[in-house]
Amino acid sequence: MMDLTGTLAFVLYTVFMTSQTAGLNETTLSAKPLLPPEFSCPLGEFRCGNSSVCLEQSKQCNDKEDCENGEDEKHCGDVGGWGHNFDKTVQVSKHEPPRPDVCILPDVPAPCNCTHETRVYCDGKGLHTVPTDIPINTTKLFVQDNNITVVMNASFVNNTKLVSLILERNNIQVIQRNAFKGLRSLTKLYLNHNYLEMLEPFTFKDLRNLTWLYLDNNRITTLRHQTFIGLQSLYWLDLRQNRISQLRGEVVCEDMPSLQWMELDQNKIERLYPEMFAGCANLEILRLRNNSITSITRRVLDTLSGLEDLDLSWNQISEFPDAAFQNMQVLLSLDVSMNPIERLQLDLFDGLVNLTSLDLRGLTIHNISYRLFRKLKNLNFIYFSQFRYCGFAPHVRICKPNTDGISSFENLLANVILRMAVWVVAILICLGNTSVMIGRSVMKQENKVHSLFIRNLCASDLIMGIYLLIIGSKDHVYRDVYNQYAQEWKQSYSCHITGFFGMLSAEVTVLLLTYMSVERFLCVVFPYRESHPNVRQAGTVIAIIWVTGLTLAAMPFTSSTYFGNFYGSNGVCFPLHLHEPYGAGWEYSAFVFLGINFTSLTIILCAYIGMFISIHRTRRSVKSPLSLLSDMSFAKRFFFIVLTDSLVWIPITVLKFLALTNAPISGSMYAWIVIFILPINSAINPILYSLTTRTFTNMLGNLVEKSPFRPVKAKCASDGGHRDEVSAITGTTGLPLKHTRYHRGKRSQSETESSVSVANTSPLATVHTPDATVPATVDGEMTVRFSKFSLDSVPEMPSNEEEDWDFGYGISDICGHLTISCGKRLVTTIHEHSVLAPDKVSVKSEQKSDEISEDYQETTCTDTHAETIEL
Repeated sequence: MMDLTGTLAFVLYTVFMTSQTAGLNETTLSAKPLLPPEFSCPLGEFRCGNSSVCLEQSKQCNDKEDCENGEDEKHCGDVGGWGHNFDKTVQVSKHEPPRPDVCILPDVPAPCNCTHETRVYCDGKGLHTVPTDIPINTTKLFVQDNNITVVMNASFVNNTKLVSLILERNNIQVIQRNAFKGLRSLTKLYLNHNYLEMLEPFTFKDLRNLTWLYLDNNRITTLRHQTFIGLQSLYWLDLRQNRISQLRGEVVCEDMPSLQWMELDQNKIERLYPEMFAGCANLEILRLRNNSITSITRRVLDTLSGLEDLDLSWNQISEFPDAAFQNMQVLLSLDVSMNPIERLQLDLFDGLVNLTSLDLRGLTIHNISYRLFRKLKNLNFIYFSQFRYCGFAPHVRICKPNTDGISSFENLLANVILRMAVWVVAILICLGNTSVMIGRSVMKQENKVHSLFIRNLCASDLIMGIYLLIIGSKDHVYRDVYNQYAQEWKQSYSCHITGFFGMLSAEVTVLLLTYMSVERFLCVVFPYRESHPNVRQAGTVIAIIWVTGLTLAAMPFTSSTYFGNFYGSNGVCFPLHLHEPYGAGWEYSAFVFLGINFTSLTIILCAYIGMFISIHRTRRSVKSPLSLLSDMSFAKRFFFIVLTDSLVWIPITVLKFLALTNAPISGSMYAWIVIFILPINSAINPILYSLTTRTFTNMLGNLVEKSPFRPVKAKCASDGGHRDEVSAITGTTGLPLKHTRYHRGKRSQSETESSVSVANTSPLATVHTPDATVPATVDGEMTVRFSKFSLDSVPEMPSNEEEDWDFGYGISDICGHLTISCGKRLVTTIHEHSVLAPDKVSVKSEQKSDEISEDYQETTCTDTHAETIEL
């Protein structure tokens, strides 16, 4: 009873601690922290426009108007930075658009054509030079997709009204210095997707009204001084996908004083230094995406005081200098995603008081905290790779991703099925394992060693039920407001203890199952071995397993530097780490789930395969016509044993391996594993180990009949068909054995019987009756009746603690009812629900009496005419 008492005390303590924590959480929920005085809504809630109504973060931009004025569904698109700037500078024309089927230009040169009144299309005509006889009044000239390699001087000298020139997707390698002479009205010039490697100084000196210049997808490596001189009105400069490695401010910004938008994505820039952006105070949008930037010099961004949108994503930046963004008060959008940054200074974003959008996707921030985002009062959009980071910014209106498959902004368990299932599975586990523990404790007739292991297995599984109950209760406490308290929960001692319970239960269960499977294997395959564990030895093994499980579960508490928030990586506090496979302590997680647990599963699988092969061979040696039926019965039972273990650890092992290879894993997979897959063993073990075994069902039947230990008497056949009532006693000492339970089988209507004549050279066994001692054999032959064999019709054989022992799963059926020796006993028990048949089959025994002189004798006689014969 000590293990049961200890487990019950443990459960009571856990429930007490959970209730205490729940009380604290309810108090916390009723007193939500408020933002500074200028805000009227509690943390995690937002005003419906100018009204006094506050709405939860989870109801913002969910395609459903929860505010009466609909403000919760407005401004849901992130258009900060470039979007704001684009709308400000690009004006929609109020003039009537030109008619596409009308041309007012005279003498359009072949092979070009004219549409939209003044537009000339010479695209895709195989031209090698720019046409020189383009009409003077042309406003847009399309010369893309040709084979032009050189743009000659004065190519457009007469096209003074030209506002848009498209020369993209040619083979242009050289642009002569005076090529664009005369284009005083030009506003957009497209030179992208060519083969330009350098630009001559003063190339654009006549383009004083040019606003957009496209030079992307060329081979430019260096921008020479005075290259852009004359571009007084240039607003947009696109230099994406070139080979630029260095850039100087006097080359760019001093020659283009109106420049506000510069695209430098996918170049070869490796370092940012102060001289790079000298004179670029008017620059509002700077894109440096997907370069090779590894370092940023201190104060390098101070000159960009007017910047509204900065994109540093997809580089190799590992850290930012102190106060890197201190002087960027007008910055609206910052993207530093997909960089190998692991730590950020807690005051890094303090100067960004007007920031509305922050992208941190791809960053694993080990020191993330509320402090990092506390001063970003105007932040409306924040992006992470992991949903768990959203808990550190509850004051931000929209955070992406809004779920990790386990939790959402509203609930700890996002899926309504999971919210119901966690209670169902937890209750099943607790009721099943508690009933088995109580039953195994009060039924004194049960094998003590066997019962000790089963009760400890149930205690371990019961802890899994407690783990699920805590998760379910927390989901209830945080219903609809989870994200406001997500980090408080995941960083709390309650979450760590809950994760400790889950890990402890999983590891102790798998280690107990492994040991029990190995012992079964040794019992079946090596029946004559001398050593069998007694209660003391079994207790020692169990103690070692519990200490090992406690050590594995408690190890993450030993070093916060290495393990970090090991158990608090997700809302269910289980450290499988599928979404962050290389987070803090990932090596330890891989060691437990890929090393220990998968190895244990392999041992269990091999043990049961070996047992089935041994049983099958033994059954074949008996050559019974019912051997196939018996083999199928054992095969089915073993199949379900291995299946339950495989359903737990094979999916977990596969997913853990895929996570380590960075394969994409569904976000909801984690929750289904924790709520359904992981507790499979804990829910089914009571059924497989106890509730469906003949011993347990018979004992329950006897308890109902209020006679659990009554002696079993039956008529046994002796010589000449004479039957006496006998009681089984030992053949050597005469000490009475515990009686087997009364087995009541249903006779089939078509009853058959066969008999076996067994040659016996041993001395006559003696059976005591109330009247006399009657020889049990006649002339060395005995009659054995066979019955149709199934696991349901075979009772578990009871035994003393010093006898052979089993671990449930009907292994006592194997040891007591097959031609298999367990310990020192070799017994053949074969049943048939029938009467005597005329035909009999003779089998000669090859066992000698000196091999069994010390064996126990146990005879069970039932109304199904079953006889147990000691060979």
